[in-house]
Amino acid sequence: MQTITSDNSAAPLEISDGRRSLRVVKLRLVLTLVAVAIVPLAAVAPLIRTIIDDPRVAQHERLAVQSEHVAAEIQREVTGIRLAVAGAAANDTMPAALAAKPASVKAKAAAEQLSAVIHRPSGVVTAAALIDAKGVTHAAVGPPTAFIGPGLATPGETYQSLPAVDDQAAALEITVVVPGASGGSPLGLVAASVPLDVLLRWANEDLSAAGQRLTIVSADGGPLAAVVVQADPVATQQPILELTANDRSQATGTAAIEIAGLEGWQIVASAPLTVASMPLFALVTLIALLGLLVVAAAWMGRKILEPAAELEAQRVRFQDLYHSAREAALLDNLTGLGNHRAFQEAVARMVDQARRYGTHFSLVMLDIDEFKRVNDTRGHATGDELLAEVGELIRATIRTADAGFRIGGDEFAILLAETGAPGAEVTARRILSRGLEDRGTGRYKGAISFSAGVTACPEFGKTRLELTAQADAALYRGKRAGRTIVTVFDPDQDKGHVDEGMRSELSASISAIIEAGSLTPVYQPIVHLPTGRILGYEGLVRVDAASGFSNTGALFDAAEVAGRVPDLDRAALEVVLRGAQAVPADTLVSVNVSPRSFEAPEFNATVFLAILRRHGMEPGRVLLELTERDAIREPERLRATVQTLQEAGVRVAADDLGSGNAGLRLLSQFRFDVVKIDLSLVQGGAGEDQTLSVLTSLIGLARRWGALTIAEGVETAAQLRMIRALDVDAGQGYLLGRPGAVTAMTTLDLDGLAGAPSAERSAAPAAPAGPSRPPMSFQIPGVGSSTASIVPTPMPTAASVLAGHAPSLFSAR
Repeated sequence: MQTITSDNSAAPLEISDGRRSLRVVKLRLVLTLVAVAIVPLAAVAPLIRTIIDDPRVAQHERLAVQSEHVAAEIQREVTGIRLAVAGAAANDTMPAALAAKPASVKAKAAAEQLSAVIHRPSGVVTAAALIDAKGVTHAAVGPPTAFIGPGLATPGETYQSLPAVDDQAAALEITVVVPGASGGSPLGLVAASVPLDVLLRWANEDLSAAGQRLTIVSADGGPLAAVVVQADPVATQQPILELTANDRSQATGTAAIEIAGLEGWQIVASAPLTVASMPLFALVTLIALLGLLVVAAAWMGRKILEPAAELEAQRVRFQDLYHSAREAALLDNLTGLGNHRAFQEAVARMVDQARRYGTHFSLVMLDIDEFKRVNDTRGHATGDELLAEVGELIRATIRTADAGFRIGGDEFAILLAETGAPGAEVTARRILSRGLEDRGTGRYKGAISFSAGVTACPEFGKTRLELTAQADAALYRGKRAGRTIVTVFDPDQDKGHVDEGMRSELSASISAIIEAGSLTPVYQPIVHLPTGRILGYEGLVRVDAASGFSNTGALFDAAEVAGRVPDLDRAALEVVLRGAQAVPADTLVSVNVSPRSFEAPEFNATVFLAILRRHGMEPGRVLLELTERDAIREPERLRATVQTLQEAGVRVAADDLGSGNAGLRLLSQFRFDVVKIDLSLVQGGAGEDQTLSVLTSLIGLARRWGALTIAEGVETAAQLRMIRALDVDAGQGYLLGRPGAVTAMTTLDLDGLAGAPSAERSAAPAAPAGPSRPPMSFQIPGVGSSTASIVPTPMPTAASVLAGHAPSLFSAR
């Protein structure tokens, strides 16, 4: 179907500029808040850094002092060992032992001298030996140790070296030459072995903390030995590992060992950096500062966005007004087709194209048969449904290149591009046949009959006025011929509601049904949604198919046409109350009466209460549903009747709220105890956001009045989940129970019927929490002297419903 567009295409772009302006304002706001946040953070950063760095600096300083202490202890002990070795080398027993055999008595005497080297208080010397010039050991004390020979050393010289012996720990070897007689060649040397890890443990005693590491580093930077203090704390030897002095996660301290022959050696003390904990006052200050920053930013953002939000709201309103005006100018809101203005523009455009490019098209004009009778007998809401369904039939039948229009009350037009009169006639007949056949879907379920006139351009006419006049003439020629017909324009021939008899016939049929007792009662349960308890039953009537009416709705429609609504309402009330004896005594009975019936002099509040007494029905058990099928003629009389019934204990409900304008008119004039939401909102709300918005608004209105809400037409699990999430008090529909006989069942498993756990039901949209409603009770006579009441408690919030902890809306006493 052709899209109807406006020539004022620049207007939406101009309106949308406000959206870009709002984005600029928001960007500026973000930049401002970032700048505001940077200033205090920059001021706090030095304080935080000082708090964090101070303990680290102290740790570095402590490790430096410790490494210096260890280096001094090592220097002192190594010097003492060297002096002890020198003293042993100068002893007279050493030359004699070197001249004798290794196992001789003189060698044993030399070993006694070497014991003085080992038995120092520090205990760091593990082995000592007397070695001749050929490298033969003549005397030794301690475990076997490999020593370096005398080499080229001159008499009296002391030297140190580090031998690599298999996987043993690195050791410091301290040697002193045993001189020969009268300055001759050295006879040998006295050597002492000091394992470096043992030396480190001794020098670091009582100073290390658990997890700390001490390392001796050679002049070339390589680690020679390392010890790690364990948590016991016992220092155990560890393999020589790669130094971590450059690791930023480590604190270190270094000191040089200042001994001749060990130039460049250092002691490196390292430990993991401690995590500084902020003082309490600093933490409180920081939190307070951040809190003030958040408050200031929120206040500033609100002040900045207030004018921007107002501008945005105005822009949205202007845009909505523009779109509304544009749709009103070109579209028919009821049918979704183009309106009369769009039709005139489209015909003129297609005529111009036919003249310029030699194209052709056809025009079909439709007029619904007996449309006034539908409006008069079934109401304007039904007439609107009929018009909407005709529009849907047109859209579903024509091609994308074609266009449909509603050009009058019940008049439609179709423009068929590149189509002659025969093709247009076929299309019109196809639409007519679809309207006459039974349809399972659509807003208007009845048969749709119309008459149509067809013309073509340039075959019959070449101007807009000619074509519209020709199609209109063909249309009315068909109407005169009997209607429900499609007529093609013929230049030779086209030059140029219920009557009283039917009304009398309908009235007679209704009287026959009432007198024959053809009405039978059925009862549909009303279920309390939070608990699944059956609160009551709505009494309905069914009519025998042999009566001539296909259903009860057709019977009541006929009663409105014939003016017999009060008689039919009274008969239906008698039938429902007579069968309500099977309803449990602690359960409500809901009955339907038209407001038009209470306007009649023969049917008022006194008559209604008398009927209740005759059937033994307490007024406190009765819920009266008022359904407005026609406009109320005497609202004051009806208001007085309703007030009298409520004072007598009868609860009054506004029925079919949301069905056209009927329920809204009732709500505007009366105060109800119960509001029944029409099935069109319940069944449409689960899938359409606009319908859901109307539904939540009506529920909120009922909440403010303190009225109970009952959702009608609940037929699917999704609809049940939706109304439960919206906190509707009760529901009825085919899913909860079909109209029929009263059953012994008292409760329903609503969770099972909803077909989803509570967590899934929480995904359904929730109504905004309304104000709490005043207590309202339905006093129902019980067994003996006990009574039962249904008392609504304050409306729970939507959050409590979603969490599955909503308090019960009803309680029994």
